[in-house]
Amino acid sequence: MARIPVAEHADGWRSDTLAVQIANFAFSVAQAMTAVIVPLLAITAGHGIEIIGVIVAVSAISQTAARLGLGRLMTLLPTRIFVVMATILLAASCILLASSDALWAFIVSQLLQGAARAYFWTGSQTHVVRTADSAVSALARLNVVQGVGQLVGPALAGLIGVWSLEVALLAAGGLAAFATVPACFLTRFDPFAPAKRPGRRRENRIWLRPGVGAAANMTACAGAWRGILNSYLPVILTAAGHSVASVGALVTVANLAALGGSAASARVMALGQRAVSGITILAAGLGLATAAFFPATLAVVICGLVISGAGAGILQTVGPALAADSVGAEERGSAIAAIGAFRSVALLASPLAAAGLVLLLPTAAIATGLAGILVAAPAAAVFRSANRPGKRE
Repeated sequence: MARIPVAEHADGWRSDTLAVQIANFAFSVAQAMTAVIVPLLAITAGHGIEIIGVIVAVSAISQTAARLGLGRLMTLLPTRIFVVMATILLAASCILLASSDALWAFIVSQLLQGAARAYFWTGSQTHVVRTADSAVSALARLNVVQGVGQLVGPALAGLIGVWSLEVALLAAGGLAAFATVPACFLTRFDPFAPAKRPGRRRENRIWLRPGVGAAANMTACAGAWRGILNSYLPVILTAAGHSVASVGALVTVANLAALGGSAASARVMALGQRAVSGITILAAGLGLATAAFFPATLAVVICGLVISGAGAGILQTVGPALAADSVGAEERGSAIAAIGAFRSVALLASPLAAAGLVLLLPTAAIATGLAGILVAAPAAAVFRSANRPGKRE
């Protein structure tokens, strides 16, 4: 499908690019605010700490389920519809939870929020790829703005939440509702045409194609890194004697490193897809393992988190770009949705795997370190593939 020309701003930005980034920033801030507020609100409402895990799992399951049908839906609806729907769903989830702290409200709110994340990230990634000459550069810009929003969100949630958690949720809902406005002004692309796929069942599975399969591997590793970072790593660092404020700062360091990795992803692709994939998967997993194995040594933790964050940032940017570039124009939406499902599953599975290892191993630090090594394990397959006779970049 030919790219639709869009109007130029005086500063050289296309109006469509500006609209998608405004929506991206507002949505990212709102989503990051809810990530901080929801667990605190659940505890304040008197729900048990074990319920928080259930609530988070509900959101992850909802996100995974929503992604699975997106490829088909993108042949029926314009891309921007998913971005608009996502902002409305996130706003609704915030307003619902601000009005009721009953358990059913948490469950329904997280179902809505999981679907919102799936629709927004798949929709926005597909949209910018369709309007850009370089998929990697377009996705890098999207991820950098997203990363900034995720840094601003927790701080804003803390400032407002000191006064009232419910008001902070309403503020997040207001930001999500505001994101609907620029989303409505995105360039309208026709739905993707249904792809004419080969008759064999295996070939109809888009994630089995070489480029898409490699991209799924990359995004799954980035998702596993995020799942462990947001679950067991803060617990380990706190148990090692670091204050809550210090742990928050260390997680911010990892997020900043991921932001830097996203920004540098277009440049590092000069190394070649296999080299970038193998090195960054190793960095994400082994950096995380290092921080987990030596949680009491601050310098080692910082070094490990910077290395792992940079690797994960590159993975989460290059993966969708590789998927989009590995298929025809009409299958880009399906490819990005497919690898997004792998990320969602990894986000859910990695904390559960770490929890299983905690039951088997002497300490949570050893279990989490081993989980980090497992995140790095797919790099071996990447390097083995690169060393096969006849394989080329």
